[in-house]
Amino acid sequence: MKNIQDKRLLGKVALITGAGSGIGRATAIRFAKEGAKVIVNDIDEEGANETVKMIKDIGGEAFPAIADVSNEEAVKNMVDFAYEKGEIDILFANAGIGDYNPFLRTKFKFWDRMFKINFFGVVFVAREVIKRMQKREVPNDQLRGKIIITASGAAKEPQAKMSAYSASKAALVALTISLAKEFGKKRITVNCICPGTILTPMYGEQTTKEQLKDLDGHVHLEHKPVGDPEDVANLVFFLASSDSDYISGQAINVTGGMIFH
Repeated sequence: MKNIQDKRLLGKVALITGAGSGIGRATAIRFAKEGAKVIVNDIDEEGANETVKMIKDIGGEAFPAIADVSNEEAVKNMVDFAYEKGEIDILFANAGIGDYNPFLRTKFKFWDRMFKINFFGVVFVAREVIKRMQKREVPNDQLRGKIIITASGAAKEPQAKMSAYSASKAALVALTISLAKEFGKKRITVNCICPGTILTPMYGEQTTKEQLKDLDGHVHLEHKPVGDPEDVANLVFFLASSDSDYISGQAINVTGGMIFH
């Protein structure tokens, strides 16, 4: 049981989409170290299985759930599988894609793919989980569950040649607030995170921190101009823990000071 931490999530079940790499993988490992049972979703079977192996290697419990989040039926089947492992306490809807494309050269199929994965992928999985989560039998002074969504710093401060990506992520901020208002009465919190420049495979498998550090020209933390997936996982863990039970409807930056609103 090496590397197991304080087990702040002991007994919890978490479903994480896009957990085959990057922020999703880092969060899956963090959750497992804290005692959670983790359902590891990704469209990449190899990546999902590798995350599961990494968790088992540290004494954690995890199960792969291969599915394309943009496929509504596949998401339903994935959530059914997840609930076979236990009632979901935490949903981290993290799966997404990113790209740079000049607006006038962006074809509809690019916009369609971006929104199907980044936005509707969250809608599909959140709907399937919330409809079960809102019916959970828990003590009157406890939450029924937590929903955490990966938006982006680009949702708040869009960059040139990122119109489709920025718009899809801004839609997630609006979705977060709306769901928080609607399901707060069901004792479900909903928050989203807005990462800045984080070293993940989204930029390319061979990308280095040196290549990314001046990407947007807004570096503010000189000692760490580019974040690691673990920096984001730390915030997601906080939002998943009981320390954040009075926080809902928020879009929280993890940008190293690049964005202040």
